[in-house]
This record gives sequence, structure tokens and C-alpha cells, in this order.
Amino acid sequence: MRITVVVPTFNSMKYVDECLDSVLAQTYEDMEIIVYDNESTDGTYEHLLKKQDERLKVISIPNIEPNGYREAMDHIFEHCESDYVTFVSSDDYIDKDYVLRYMQIIHANPGIKCLQSGMVWVNEEGTPHNERIYNYSSMEEFKSLCLQYCPVNNPTVVYHRSIWPILGECREAHFSKNVPDIGVGDYDMWCGLANRGIGVSPVSGHLGYYYRWHGDQATWKVQKNPIKYDKIIQDYWREKWRI
Repeated sequence: MRITVVVPTFNSMKYVDECLDSVLAQTYEDMEIIVYDNESTDGTYEHLLKKQDERLKVISIPNIEPNGYREAMDHIFEHCESDYVTFVSSDDYIDKDYVLRYMQIIHANPGIKCLQSGMVWVNEEGTPHNERIYNYSSMEEFKSLCLQYCPVNNPTVVYHRSIWPILGECREAHFSKNVPDIGVGDYDMWCGLANRGIGVSPVSGHLGYYYRWHGDQATWKVQKNPIKYDKIIQDYWREKWRI
């Protein structure tokens, strides 16, 4: 089973080498690595082009939506030929067996369409701080959690190719309420998948994803936004599900 690991970048010079080194060190062999650069202005794209590794492909795409990697998602899901896709944010890093652990779980559970694991939060220097792991046992419980917060560690999700064609249309709250996709589109997408009976299967532990929390992070910028995008999504799906 082949998997594509996508690394979206935007002005990522500070951490991109650590991120890519961890991806290139993966022990799972049947994989490709694609870096999508969103028109960086700090030399990230030029730096990436100097990387010498036959497994690594670098693509420049327009920076349309801030604080996320919607452009990379849309492009990869339209053009990818692998069986699975996952993402690693350019300021994060992963254990060398991270992808292998995922693929072993998938091999043992071939019906899984979407899979997430826990992740270890680290500070700017990479020192572990805590873990965030989501557990739920039914679609009803997952949907109930979605009305309180996003119960998915977005960067850790592995997507099977069978669901790629419908992912875009799952962001129903964004379309209905004319909400710009500024970094919360994935939250809406998980709700849309659940509405179609497709769950995000959880791993009750972390597999080696290290999530770096820092002031320039996209998630932090979204949280500082005065518009409560999470509430807009929650209200839309609460009305839709009548929960």
C-alpha cells in the first residue's frame, strides 16, 4: 500500500529542515513526499529546491486561504495516485516509524477510511509538553463531541483514496454561512463526513507525531480572531443534526 506524505509550507525556514529530515527518515518504504509551498517570501521555496532526494517533490501553489493548507489538500486529493494521504505540518516532526505504525494498523483494518492518532505537544525548542488523544466508541459519541469542540487531531489524519472526491463538499457550514476557510475548514469537514456516515477512527495513543505550539502557528492565529468560527460550525451542525 502506497502512501503520500504532504508537507505544506509557508515562510517555514525556521523549522522546515527538522520537519523534512524526520519525514525523509521514515522506515516505511512505499511512500512519496510532496512539499507544497504557498508562495513563501522568506526563501523557503528556493531552499526546498536545493534539497537532493529522489523521494521529494516540491510544488509551488497560490496562497489563497491563510492559516491552513487547503490549497495543498485540494491539489493532492485531485492528483494523487497513492492509496493513502497524510500531512505533516512544516513546523512539526515525526518519529522514524510513524508512517509504518499507521500502515500496520491499516493493514490489519482494511475497512478504515479515515484514521487519527494522538499527538505530543512540544514547545518551540521541541521539548515535549503534554499529549492530546481523542477517544470515542460510536458515531453518535463522535457527533456529540463535534458540537463541543473539534475531536480530531487534524495533522495526524490518514485519508483513504475512496473518500477524497467528497471531502470538499463536506465543508457545509462554510458554504451555507459563507465562512472563509481560514484554518477551521477541517473541523467542518469532519462534521460533514460524519453526516455521511464516515467516521474518523481513533488510535488510543500517539504514534509519534510531535505538534509544535508557538506564536506564529496558524492555529494560534485562528484562536486570536474575534470571529468565533468554531461556534458558527457547531451551531450549523447542531441545527442539522437536531441534537
